[in-house]
Amino acid sequence: MNTNPKNESARESAKRGGTPRIASPIVASMRRVARETSRSGLVALFAAFFGAIVAFGLIVWAIERADPAGSFSSPFDGLWWAVVTLATVGYGDKYPSSVLGKAAAMAFMIGGFVLSAIVSGTVASIFVERRIREGKGLQDIRLKGHFVVCGWNVHADAVLDGLETEARGAPIVLINGLEPERFEAIKAAHPDLDLRFVRGDHTQESVLRKASVQQCRSCILLPDESGVSGASNADERTILAALAVKSIAGDAAVRAAILKAESEQHLRRAEVDDVVLHGEFTGFLLAASSDSGGLPDAARELLSFSSSSRLRQRPMPPALVGKSFAEASDWFVRSGEGVLVGVLAKERPVTLDDILSGSSGAIDDFIKRKFAEAAIDIGSDDKPAGKARLAPGPDYVIGGSDVAFVVGGGASNG
Repeated sequence: MNTNPKNESARESAKRGGTPRIASPIVASMRRVARETSRSGLVALFAAFFGAIVAFGLIVWAIERADPAGSFSSPFDGLWWAVVTLATVGYGDKYPSSVLGKAAAMAFMIGGFVLSAIVSGTVASIFVERRIREGKGLQDIRLKGHFVVCGWNVHADAVLDGLETEARGAPIVLINGLEPERFEAIKAAHPDLDLRFVRGDHTQESVLRKASVQQCRSCILLPDESGVSGASNADERTILAALAVKSIAGDAAVRAAILKAESEQHLRRAEVDDVVLHGEFTGFLLAASSDSGGLPDAARELLSFSSSSRLRQRPMPPALVGKSFAEASDWFVRSGEGVLVGVLAKERPVTLDDILSGSSGAIDDFIKRKFAEAAIDIGSDDKPAGKARLAPGPDYVIGGSDVAFVVGGGASNG
């Protein structure tokens, strides 16, 4: 039985008399922009820029207002002239006629030209610096509904190929320790993907937050070979990363690849949605094949993104809920949606309310209170939320939350 890290944090905060702090992405973004603007001196430049417009506009108005035939009858006329002059629009509807007014206008034109160039150069440098930081993986990424791929190894390119097929148009953020030049090469190899980069250790919450993991749609954890230690402790780092991701993005789907079978139990406790063991099926594919061969080729056909007969995961049509597996299989074949080979049955976990009686007796209240004090969630276990049932039998009844596993049937995403 597991305890939820977020509940623990909230409980500790409540004991201290406070409330859990929820950071707003909008507020954080505004603060970041304010810091960058302040650091670059842009605020002072804009203040000088608009200050010069106001000052010279009022000066020229004060000089020219004595001329009854002049065009500066109010302070606003002076401000209008200053803006038009600095913007080089050149309407010519208002202009100074006195020598002193023309001298002030000349000074304003020269100073305004220099000030405009400085402001433009500063703004451009901010954007250039931001692009450079993004290329080096040092810039905070502000996205929502994106994919995050943590770690890098020889199989990572295949993962990106799969995401290119399954998640067209969705941004993908890579978190690893690769050099910026290596990321540029990866980006060039996948021109159709919207790739971003955060360079750092994906076991650290601060690095994960730079990639907006708390707002991501799905997080994929790979055995990392990009760090200093290589693959020697890759599974341990994957487990730490899974715990960190779940603590700050509990609603995101998390999928992990591991190198050692004994690591799976720890990831299951961390409530990782899917765990893939490297080389898990190699022995089966080599030993179970008959003398005529062909099993590895069939498996490759089922698991290849380029194959029209690949295995897909699709929502179960509502009309099939309550029907038998045989009826559902017949519907998929006749509708051209593929061949139904199984379902992912998402069963509701047993909770404490299911075990206790429906009445509000003193004994039931006492048991619930003790479970709450011990921070025990009886509905949690080490098993995944869904169970794959392949060929469950013709009489199996399709549930309302079941997801279909089909072979072939077009290119719609599951």
